[in-house]
Amino acid sequence: MLLNPRNSFESYCRLLKLNIDDTEPLQYFLCEDNTCEIENSWSEQHGFVQEASTFIVSDDLIVMPNVVGISLNLLQKHGVTDLDAIDKQTVYISKKEAFDLLKLSLVSKTPLTDFMFKMEKFVANLHPRNRLEFWTGEVEKPSDESNSNEMIVKIVRRKSNEQILFVEAEEDFADFVFSFLTFPLGGVLHMLQGISFLNSIDSLYKSMTELSSDRCLKSPELKKDLTNPHIYKKFELRNQILPIAIYTDRNKPLTREFVDPKSSISGGYSKTPFTCMVTYDLVVTPMSSVNVISYLERKKVPLNDLEERYIWCEGGKAVHQA
Repeated sequence: MLLNPRNSFESYCRLLKLNIDDTEPLQYFLCEDNTCEIENSWSEQHGFVQEASTFIVSDDLIVMPNVVGISLNLLQKHGVTDLDAIDKQTVYISKKEAFDLLKLSLVSKTPLTDFMFKMEKFVANLHPRNRLEFWTGEVEKPSDESNSNEMIVKIVRRKSNEQILFVEAEEDFADFVFSFLTFPLGGVLHMLQGISFLNSIDSLYKSMTELSSDRCLKSPELKKDLTNPHIYKKFELRNQILPIAIYTDRNKPLTREFVDPKSSISGGYSKTPFTCMVTYDLVVTPMSSVNVISYLERKKVPLNDLEERYIWCEGGKAVHQA
């Protein structure tokens, strides 16, 4: 379920002319009197936009209604005065090209140019990482021990440059990191208020929030869902730290409760309690002296350059940096 999470918009994507979502429709057996029938849990929809609508998509993935005023403003913005200088091309996009464009949208400021002209080298200016602010000292238990949306983890870092090497934590932190794989991209943008530093994705998200739900999209409810998509049902953690909601299909609400595949004890993805090691690039492995020593040897870190600190993760503080 983590390597292939379900899409909460699968019913909208199913009938798209170019659908890159290969999620199989969720089916279940309804049995009564020794007779079983297969039922689908999804309601069939027809895309996201009005059928008669056409759009302009800029090089940085800003989506705009195709109207004369916007077209003229776009040409003026790019300093185009001679219409004869504009080169027109027709590009046929298959599923492979759609995947290429998706990958470019995550790393390039000009994904359409890089996609159309097959640019192999491009540079996306990455914002420098801010240093993580954390609380250090003796660990004190929170006054409200019933608050399960809190975690205390131990970090191991280099004293020479303060680089975090890995985190030692219980299974709740591993569940927290694994849950990133279930988050829809739009839901992450909503939590970050539209600023993810993925320039083209930020532009796409912002343009979606500015589109008219009456003239461009199917409904105001759909626009709300697109700007804040939810985790598919049963994929969420019981103790969800980050504020992302759970999907419910308002068009066809389920009247039956499905079995939760996660742990009945912790409500997470880990089957049993364990201590994990999470490296700075989010590689999760079971905590052991062998794994730690092997990792430090690969990174060529001397033992006298190590120090331990603690981070207290609570609600939104788990993702805030300063």
